[in-house]
Amino acid sequence: MIYVQRKDCLMKTLLKNLMIGVAVIVVAACTRIESGQVGVQRDFSGEYSKESVPVGIHMTLLDTIYPYSIREITIGLKDLKPTTKNNTSILSDLDFEVQYSVNPAKVPDVAVKYGNMHKLSETGIYLPAYDLVDKQAKSVSADAVAQFDALEISSKRNELEAIIKKNLQSDLDKNDPDTFFINRVSISTLLPDSKIQDSIRAIAESENRKQVAINNLAIAETEAKENRVRSESLDDKILAEKQLDAMVKMADKGNMIIVPVDFKGTVINNQKQ
Repeated sequence: MIYVQRKDCLMKTLLKNLMIGVAVIVVAACTRIESGQVGVQRDFSGEYSKESVPVGIHMTLLDTIYPYSIREITIGLKDLKPTTKNNTSILSDLDFEVQYSVNPAKVPDVAVKYGNMHKLSETGIYLPAYDLVDKQAKSVSADAVAQFDALEISSKRNELEAIIKKNLQSDLDKNDPDTFFINRVSISTLLPDSKIQDSIRAIAESENRKQVAINNLAIAETEAKENRVRSESLDDKILAEKQLDAMVKMADKGNMIIVPVDFKGTVINNQKQ
């Protein structure tokens, strides 16, 4: 009796452990693809599926599913020192960010084609072709900077961003059309070398002094013109007053009769000679 009870207890324990083991295997054999991701499936023979795995929980007892991000990915490029037009100067610092995303339907192809150029994030999600876009962005930015003179480039931030974005998209499209999307390029730091910065400041100060001189000259000319108008107006007034005084004196002597301009009556001069 005691033997039977022990046997039943042992069977229950084995069955319980077996169920736990099966549950662990089942859980381990499942891969969850979250929103903002697609899965890339590789079978036991090492072949990759051409179809991306959608959001959900998927059994992967014999296969492996790798999660890839299809959200916008940011690459930060810092401390670059490209050369300006005609190799006249090297930038002291160029920092910018590239925001890109990948066509979800093309992720399996990208995963295979650029297998050693993906970045594994801290959360275990692969960032497709991260190193490829990073490498191309550096090359494109160097070519873009080389289109500008050293003295003007600090004022051409928006133009430089537009050129990098356009050329980076074009370069990626050459090998992988309709695959990568360059959404934004944002320059945070754009510094010429110290000598160029000194030259830019000197030019700016010279322009400021020139503008001040132009403004002062314009003010002086305006004041002189106002003074001339005021003087001419005053001269006319004085002349009119002198003429009127002369006419009054002549009238007092009987040599002239002063009447209003609109007078229409008859003038009788009773003054004796």
